[in-house]
Amino acid sequence: MFRFGRATLAAVTALALTAALGATNAPALAKSKGTIAFLLSGPDLYYQDGLQGADAAARSLGYTVKVYPNPNISPSVELANVRNALAAGVKAITGYSVGLSTEDASIAAAQRVHVPVFLMYGYSHKYLNKSNVIGFEQVNLTAYSYPVGVYMRTHVKGKIAIITGQLGRGDAEGYRQGFLQGLGCKGDLAEGNPTMTCANGKIQYVATETGHWLRPDGYTAMQDIVGKYPDLAGVFVENEDMAVGAHTALVAAHKASQVLMVSQNGAPYGLAGIKAGWLKASNTCSPALEGLMAVRLINAYLNHTISGGKLYYSHTNFVTKATMGQAVGWDFFKNPSLVAKYMKMPLLRPVANPPE
Repeated sequence: MFRFGRATLAAVTALALTAALGATNAPALAKSKGTIAFLLSGPDLYYQDGLQGADAAARSLGYTVKVYPNPNISPSVELANVRNALAAGVKAITGYSVGLSTEDASIAAAQRVHVPVFLMYGYSHKYLNKSNVIGFEQVNLTAYSYPVGVYMRTHVKGKIAIITGQLGRGDAEGYRQGFLQGLGCKGDLAEGNPTMTCANGKIQYVATETGHWLRPDGYTAMQDIVGKYPDLAGVFVENEDMAVGAHTALVAAHKASQVLMVSQNGAPYGLAGIKAGWLKASNTCSPALEGLMAVRLINAYLNHTISGGKLYYSHTNFVTKATMGQAVGWDFFKNPSLVAKYMKMPLLRPVANPPE
């Protein structure tokens, strides 16, 4: 079911984005204040809804958003996208970078022509002293996954595994570390490699694999893990797109009732999974709200009402079946009154002492 190729997925994603932005951009603005480039690194719905939130804010503030897709998460495509955006004379760059090594080149290219950059995720303290870096917006990585680990620690005994997102940007590694802290593991939690003893010996962390943030890769990773550990008791999946794939693999292996699954993000299909019972808990954030806030912060920077070089933490809510109504929706951009509500919210405040 999930073994479609990435080329097909890229084509479908491109068509969907064209249709979606065509709909949200009507009626057209009489005159734009300029174009904001949006780096769309991957086909995940999280990134697409982040784009839609950014587009809603841009239209409200008088800007135009131009999408630069990178469906296969390629560093070379990102740099080409950045160069094309700069050649087109964009006012600013936002969206999602592939990884820290790619950010070096992307930020440097924008700095040479004095174009400001505000990225969602991929924070590193070394970028805050760059003259063109407005900042970063992301969840507080380890703190975000910590309550998910605490939940599993109190609900599972036995062997557990982790399916991470794309490694190399820092967020997947941070989520794993926070989860292991909440799980009460002993060992090098920053490195995050199994095996580890956790929860005073009640839990054994035995396996980790990457699912690259994608549903088909989550399916494959879960197949591999459950094949090696048929007595697996729990799994933490770092986003809910991968969790859907992992759940499908567990169903195929007749293990769905045996393995307790927790995740994060609060995607529509994740909340549906919590309601159905196959997903037990999730720490949620809204990519649409992150995208909306990113453009509002870019606008404030361009209007000289905030300074650059800052880190901002996203709004989050940990939910279970009993509290899932507290999650901020991913698709509020479809509702003009909700867009207006979030446009009136106070701007995010920068983190006072951003981590080094």
